[in-house]
Amino acid sequence: MKLTNLSLAIMVAVGVAACGGSGDDNSNKPADPPKNNNQGQTNNNQPTPPAAEPHVVDPTGTQVVDDKDLTKQNTVGTLQYVRREDSQYDRVNNPSKPASASPLLGVTLNDQNPSLTNIVLARQDLTRADGVAVKAQFAGSDNPIPVGLDGKANPDSVKNGKSLQEENFGNVDILAGLYQVGKNNVDGTHLDDGTANNVANNVDAKTGKIKRDPVKAADVYQYGKVDTATGKRADAAKVAAVTADTPTAGKHTNLTASTGTDLSAIIDPVQWQEKDGGIKRTGKDIDGKDLYVYRGDTAKSAANPVDKKVVTLADAKTKGARYGDQLVWWTAPETAFENEFTRTGKSTLSTAELKGLPGAPNVSTDSKAATNGLVRVGGGLSTLGQELNWNKDENKWEDHHNTTTRIFGRYHLAYADSAADSKVKGAKTVTMNSYKGAKSFIAEYEKDKPTKATQYSLGAEPMTLQNVQYGRVTTNLDVDAGDAGYPDGFIRSPYKHKNDSTAVDNYFYRGTNATTIEQMAALPSDQTATYHGHALMYGIDNSFHGGGARNLPNAFAGATDGLGLGNFVEAQANFGTKRMIGKVYNEWLLDASKAATTRDNLVQFQGTITGNTVVGTADRTYIAGDDNATFKASFFGEKAEELGGSFNSVKDADKYGAAYGSGDWGGVFGASKGSATSNTFQGDDGANNYGSL
Repeated sequence: MKLTNLSLAIMVAVGVAACGGSGDDNSNKPADPPKNNNQGQTNNNQPTPPAAEPHVVDPTGTQVVDDKDLTKQNTVGTLQYVRREDSQYDRVNNPSKPASASPLLGVTLNDQNPSLTNIVLARQDLTRADGVAVKAQFAGSDNPIPVGLDGKANPDSVKNGKSLQEENFGNVDILAGLYQVGKNNVDGTHLDDGTANNVANNVDAKTGKIKRDPVKAADVYQYGKVDTATGKRADAAKVAAVTADTPTAGKHTNLTASTGTDLSAIIDPVQWQEKDGGIKRTGKDIDGKDLYVYRGDTAKSAANPVDKKVVTLADAKTKGARYGDQLVWWTAPETAFENEFTRTGKSTLSTAELKGLPGAPNVSTDSKAATNGLVRVGGGLSTLGQELNWNKDENKWEDHHNTTTRIFGRYHLAYADSAADSKVKGAKTVTMNSYKGAKSFIAEYEKDKPTKATQYSLGAEPMTLQNVQYGRVTTNLDVDAGDAGYPDGFIRSPYKHKNDSTAVDNYFYRGTNATTIEQMAALPSDQTATYHGHALMYGIDNSFHGGGARNLPNAFAGATDGLGLGNFVEAQANFGTKRMIGKVYNEWLLDASKAATTRDNLVQFQGTITGNTVVGTADRTYIAGDDNATFKASFFGEKAEELGGSFNSVKDADKYGAAYGSGDWGGVFGASKGSATSNTFQGDDGANNYGSL
């Protein structure tokens, strides 16, 4: 199948190099893209349309994809854009379609910007003279070191703008809501010297365990009451014991009582009754908003034959992994998944806007507004953490998580290590920057028999990616909106919130130390590797599907009362047959009385391995038919220890397409090699395309 240049004229050298810099060695400039002999004219505010390329995109035939011979050249990532209605970005090449395909990128990151302080998103010119650097648009900082030895964030050299890490500090925190942010780990300063006051990294270097202190009960909120006059939930209150109301004529009555006074591993939906003899509702107020309390210990009674103890973070730290230690709990405060800043896309909120909401800072740049990147579903409560939410009345996806960035993996955040016993000091990547999946744990047990569980809960297991970075960066890519004055004509594009009409959402994966062609060839041909990771997805229905394919209007029928977390990735690579299969899934605890979990596969994917690159297709499992969406991935590390990948319903052959509509979906992920799990891939699309390696 013939295809014109998928670099879109503006993506050939995307996102893989530090901008700016001076000096003859050009060490901080982006690498030049492949030369193009076609001549084009530059438009001051738009990329020049590309001419056709005489290459075939057919990995099973020529093995040339996106103008790259995958047998000879390794790849380091992909990039897709979703353009908003008022953005003028790429209007010459693509005047009307809001989304692009996801071309493979091949410019190494190792020497130019291994700390990933910026991402190059666009080229201003299609052609250039020999020896002249490409004029590029980037987001982030042109300083390749994110923080100084004192922990102070390094701004860019012209406008004092934030690096990707500094912008992401207010948006992403894997341990959000469960563990306190270091006292002095604030906007602009991220120093970890080994003392209690200067904690900026998540993990203790000696023990490998979380070193941040558990969140204080005084900072945990719940919605435990309805207004007895209106039936609307009362303002969020700090976690505390809740008593049932005494029935009063003509008023709504709270039926739930709780002894909980701290964040615990169990959340109970609140039950209430509409006035005298009215409808009993559970978990929602009269407007459908969530009502819940944290459970406390349960004393022995006629209804409860034994004393029960609920697990708190302090208990988990003492008792270990079986009790949820080192996991990100389903019961983390709702602000850990989303909050008013992520929903509105505002940088500041007034006192009036904050009234009645769970505890939050006044500005979105504060790390207390950061979220963990997980999707939480089930429990009879609202689904939290999605990039987009489904509007069933208008049959479309709508913006929901409206931060400027959601970046995970290598150098998603940065800190300065100055601990006295540290062998290597200076800027480092924050550990626990992604997830490998989820597992159940004991959430409540008999007080006199701690090993006898009475209820289980669910938690995500963090991990640290050393090479792969993935996520979304949202910017204004109009040339006249950027900051000029950088060497070689570079322009710095400003961050924008995702719901801004002038914005462009850029979904990407990229990485350092891409596995070379020679290293891939040296892998044992009888080896099958399993990769576990986390994905940032959009356009995906996260309700529980029960394994059956369903039509889209019925797919949003709501989740069960089980507990679900996602989105996770598992992929299996066979280096002998050169095949990969995998899925994007949510892990569910459907029966809280049992430890067994269930995987709800949302996307299944397959591809052919050529060099360090995988090219194939992906399909949403809960929709009848085959999406035949594009799947691409790259291996990283000397022995292919990590995997980054992307999904896109805009196909390569089309180059451009729709975005955020009912059938539009995509995402990016990062994963690490590990052992296979008990729930191996069992895809069945009717043609056995996904059933074996």
